[in-house]
Amino acid sequence: MQPGEAPLGQAYAQKMWVEVARLAAALPSRSPEAEFDHGMALAHLGRLPEARAALLAGERACPAQKRFPIELAGVAFERKRYPEAAAWLRRGLKLDPHDHYANDFAGTVYFLMGNTPAALEFWNRVDKPKIAALQVDPHLRVRRLLLDRSFTFSPQALLREPQWTATEARLTGLGIFSTYNLVLNPKSDGMFDADFHALERNGFGPTPLAALVSTFSGLPYETIYPSYANIGRAAMNVDSLLRWDAQKRRVWVSLSAPLRDLPQNRWSFAVDGREETWAIRRSFSGVAPVLGSLHLQRESASASVTSFPSGRLQWATGAEFSHRHDSQVVDGSALTPSLTQPGSALGFLLSAQGKPIGLPARRFTLTTAAQSETARWWSSPPHLFEKLQGSAQAEWFPEAQSNRWEVTQRVRGGGLLGAAPFDELFMLGVERDNDLWLRGHLGTRDGRKGSSPLGSRYLLTNSDVFRRIWSNGLIGVEAGPLFDIGRMSAPAAALAPQQWLFDTGVEAKLTVLGTSVVLTWGHDLRTGNNAFFGAAQQP
Repeated sequence: MQPGEAPLGQAYAQKMWVEVARLAAALPSRSPEAEFDHGMALAHLGRLPEARAALLAGERACPAQKRFPIELAGVAFERKRYPEAAAWLRRGLKLDPHDHYANDFAGTVYFLMGNTPAALEFWNRVDKPKIAALQVDPHLRVRRLLLDRSFTFSPQALLREPQWTATEARLTGLGIFSTYNLVLNPKSDGMFDADFHALERNGFGPTPLAALVSTFSGLPYETIYPSYANIGRAAMNVDSLLRWDAQKRRVWVSLSAPLRDLPQNRWSFAVDGREETWAIRRSFSGVAPVLGSLHLQRESASASVTSFPSGRLQWATGAEFSHRHDSQVVDGSALTPSLTQPGSALGFLLSAQGKPIGLPARRFTLTTAAQSETARWWSSPPHLFEKLQGSAQAEWFPEAQSNRWEVTQRVRGGGLLGAAPFDELFMLGVERDNDLWLRGHLGTRDGRKGSSPLGSRYLLTNSDVFRRIWSNGLIGVEAGPLFDIGRMSAPAAALAPQQWLFDTGVEAKLTVLGTSVVLTWGHDLRTGNNAFFGAAQQP
């Protein structure tokens, strides 16, 4: 304490805030202790900007003292600046992670910001929050037993953050909610009610308009998506796709439901039939002669079980039986006899997805996934092949209290071991039956597949920045730049260029009643080609 600061300390002890402010202002210089007393007095007097300045001066002089960032958080909170308050609290808790007041305060701030997982992260350190009751929308048709089993927390008990994320995973896995809202409502006794409201898919859709949008969103490209949800009030869903495009006909039907009425496990059975005309080219525009062609017919049936043991882990296992027959084959320089042999295959599937990094306070998640398919192909001669894929995706919302901006970075890679049939090759390019989007390359030309890189090994990165332009809860518009990098290795040189490919462009997404229409414009930096593409994404 510097000379002259003793009266200041005495006035502070007696909570004489006006006198503390007067004495502190009269000092030619102030120690960190005096800055703290001055800042707290100004805060009690409602002079918040001045209080912030005094506490900042003390924090700069003593950055190792937790009281300064914690009280700066209090000043920011009083000014309704919740993101700033959260940042100061994180700084204070970095100095003392076990501070009871700061953890409780941080939980309250994140709760008011609408970030419940982050609130639980801090509240759980001080044994909060306790759930008084679970309130469920009485208009929901799904069986109450099945819905109750989706909630991994119980009334009259402490709600843990892993329980919250596991509940969200199970509710999403039911596949019957176009959107839902699970919120905590504080009670006067310090406990919370958990309230669940949802827009439920029943029959063809939650509303006639939503059913029409979902079913017929693919009409511009000769496709419809009929679906029927929540059969028998048991979250049993039928999803399908019917395409009558003369060059790429397809029928796909899937039936899925919880296994033994347990929402953490879900079985599915699907059949898929395709009839496609392929013309292998090096480009989707300009001069690009056909390097090989075929007419592909493929039928398959698959069964799988998906499990959601927690909010951070998901795995699935299953089997698929498929048969393919290639006709009108012109080998050219792209196709080899081993790729186009007819035959049947039985494959065993295994996949896992996890979140090794989840930082709700920073609004950042890292999701990783791996897939494996081991198949026996009865061709001439019969043999085994293995299909492996892996991915990592980082997602970040830069603003602490808004979803206005979203940044994603996804990296994927895969490879085939052994000789696999043509229809198992990977494709890099935008095409409705393909999810490896290299958005400056179209996968079709003149309606026929085969105009983007094909091969047995690939690496692909997709970078996106989205800006929410407008939303009213039912309709949303977002758009932003994109940048893709890809490389493909192929069993025949004509199937893919042996070089790195770089695409940039813009992507927009229009969401109407749960159904999204994605529009992309991609520019190939190597060739200068521009690719325009649109597709519907089902809820």
